[in-house]
Amino acid sequence: MDDLLWTYGKPLVLTILFELIGAYLMGLRRRDLLLNILVNILTNPVLVTVSILLMYHIGIETGRLLTYLIAEPLVIITEYLLYKDRLEWKGSPLALSVILNILSICGGVLCQKLF
Repeated sequence: MDDLLWTYGKPLVLTILFELIGAYLMGLRRRDLLLNILVNILTNPVLVTVSILLMYHIGIETGRLLTYLIAEPLVIITEYLLYKDRLEWKGSPLALSVILNILSICGGVLCQKLF
């Protein structure tokens, strides 16, 4: 059970942390920050599951590459669609999704290198 919590909990917490900081710095506030958390609770576990399955079945490096090239763009599109008509923030929901996901990916890679 601890392994499962670590496998899904760590990436989710890190994603929420990095994206909340980025979203706040971009001008999102309370309601939109909550939406960001909820969107990540929906998309992050699916992404982690797909990534694990890819790495298990086709190898770590290829699975990681396909995660970044295929699964992450699908997450960006999904999050954009979830943000599209729900944000109070007046910026572009697609740009928001792209920027926050790039920030989250970079933060995750940095954490993997450091820890």
